[in-house]
Amino acid sequence: MFVSSLISKNPHLKSLHLILALLAFILPGAGHSKAGPNVHDTVRRLEDEWAEIFYRLPPSKHAERFKDLLARVHSVSVQNPKEADPLILEAIVLCTYAAADVGLSTLGKIGEARELLIKAIDIDPRAMEGSAYITLGNLYYRLPGWPISFGDDDSARQYLEAALKLYPNALDSNYFYGDFLLQQGEYDKALAYLEKAEKAPIRPYMMLSDTKLKEEVREALTAAREKRDERGDFFSNFLRPFFGGDGETR
Repeated sequence: MFVSSLISKNPHLKSLHLILALLAFILPGAGHSKAGPNVHDTVRRLEDEWAEIFYRLPPSKHAERFKDLLARVHSVSVQNPKEADPLILEAIVLCTYAAADVGLSTLGKIGEARELLIKAIDIDPRAMEGSAYITLGNLYYRLPGWPISFGDDDSARQYLEAALKLYPNALDSNYFYGDFLLQQGEYDKALAYLEKAEKAPIRPYMMLSDTKLKEEVREALTAAREKRDERGDFFSNFLRPFFGGDGETR
């Protein structure tokens, strides 16, 4: 197709495709909802559906299923304009949909996700255990900077630290801040937060996502103890084209 051909011929779009796929892989679970009972139940069901799509289905099925899910999550957001939870989940679905269906509208989707997350913070910064802050931190950290996108390490640090202040003992807040520090080469500091993430319990209502995240915690801990910021080919291949290297995707 036209878009697939464009991506294959454009190294920046191709690299962005890979970074978005990585970003989707490490997005935080949405956590425990603080919304009203009806919204809580609806968001929880949609969140569970997101996890099933992402972790259980083959990538070839993701775009179609995320597109359908996005429409239903958006409907909940529109019907509950004063609730932060649907906005956070909508932003996460947008990011994973962007990763599954990269094209000319990709950066627009990511920009829309950022605006949803900022709006959610304005409504309730503690919603879904700080997931809005964590997701924004990952967006600013993982995406390239200007002129391609809005990536910025200083902003990433501020958002991730904001989540940690709200939830100092949570799995998500400690892992993602620790992983950020690891990639900055702050190994000893990263180790302290990653060890806290390792000790954090798996939440029964986030069993699938937390189990997968614990696998990431273990890999990050090994990297921190060995004082290396690249955790094998999986991470280095995604990030190399934008952050140093020969510009070729491996």
